[in-house]
Amino acid sequence: MAGKRVLIVDDDKEFVKLYSMFLRNKGLEVSAAYSASEALDTLKATEPHIVVLDVMMEHFDSGFNVSRDIKREYPNLPIILMTAIGEETGMDFHPKNDEERELMHADAFLDKAASPEKLFEKIEELTG
Repeated sequence: MAGKRVLIVDDDKEFVKLYSMFLRNKGLEVSAAYSASEALDTLKATEPHIVVLDVMMEHFDSGFNVSRDIKREYPNLPIILMTAIGEETGMDFHPKNDEERELMHADAFLDKAASPEKLFEKIEELTG
């Protein structure tokens, strides 16, 4: 797991700070982008092994758009979408099948309230 690079894309700077610190303590290299518009430039500069991406940033669906753009250019790069949509709206945003997962352009989904440990476990699962 050591040496794995993670890019966290989230406009919540406290979230980024907390989760980055946790993941660094687990031996990961962490970089951050704080908006959808920064995400692709930061991805190209840091060449991460996995991207952790907030769904709601500048717009309600910013994360979905960034995820689509990343998958278009880097189809094998794992993406974890994290969101508070369920908490804030009561909507179940988790895909029900592979078709829905493909439409969301992501490999895994976590609620924003997921613990840093749960995120780390999902990163390990997706990056081997």
